[in-house]
Amino acid sequence: MRAVKLIVECLCFCLAAVCLGYCAWVYWDSKVFQDHQLEELERAPAPGVREAAPRLHEGELLGEILIPRLGVSSVILEGTGDTTLRRAIGHVPGTALPGHGGNICLAGHRDRLFRPLKGIAEGDEVDIRTPEGMKVYRVVGSNVVAPQEVSVLGKTQANTLTLITCYPFNFIGSAPNRFVVRARAVPGNGRVSE
Repeated sequence: MRAVKLIVECLCFCLAAVCLGYCAWVYWDSKVFQDHQLEELERAPAPGVREAAPRLHEGELLGEILIPRLGVSSVILEGTGDTTLRRAIGHVPGTALPGHGGNICLAGHRDRLFRPLKGIAEGDEVDIRTPEGMKVYRVVGSNVVAPQEVSVLGKTQANTLTLITCYPFNFIGSAPNRFVVRARAVPGNGRVSE
């Protein structure tokens, strides 16, 4: 009986070590990837003549999102695939691209990069930096919707930024709803006044 107990203890310890190692690897991979992508964004040349929205591929660098009050800083990649969302914030394909007007939709995991969204408030500043420059948005509201509610991805007349993550924030497993934040572009390139 004592031998079985010892084997079970060893197996539990090994499983815990593997789980901890995996978590550390995911964090490290994301951190290294973010740092590398931010360097790439710094080196990206500003486009000359503005063309129609380019066709992007999954995982391609788009820019950076910053929410100063919440301490959010992440690169934005094209797509919402597993690898993309594990490492960065993803741009929802088919929605407007930063710098091209319309409804820019970004998605991120609630247990990592978009976790601070639980503290977002009306009037908060959200900055989107691309090779074309910085665009500032001001949060106008947030709400919770069902995953099937895709109208939040629809086109808008105003330059809008839509941030989407799973909800509730402390739910374990696949969350039943989505938390949606809407922000409108601030005219000009100035920062929102404090």
